[in-house]
Amino acid sequence: MIYGRGGDPVTIVRVATIGDVKTLDNRKPDKADREAIRCSSYMVVLLYGVERLYHIGFLKADGGSREISAAIEALRQAGKA
Repeated sequence: MIYGRGGDPVTIVRVATIGDVKTLDNRKPDKADREAIRCSSYMVVLLYGVERLYHIGFLKADGGSREISAAIEALRQAGKA
């Protein structure tokens, strides 16, 4: 199980784009956002049925980073990353 900052379960949906910063966070992307997008470290997750923008560093998992990496790799293989 993968969790967000508050410990609530989330589902990784896809790797985020610069447009997700604008749409999901309702703000203009800054230098840090552009760097996170370039490094593919922003993820779009589902939190209680709502898409949210999360930095990969704030995700936690029962299986640790291996579980998070496996979920992202599954998205890549499905063409969503």
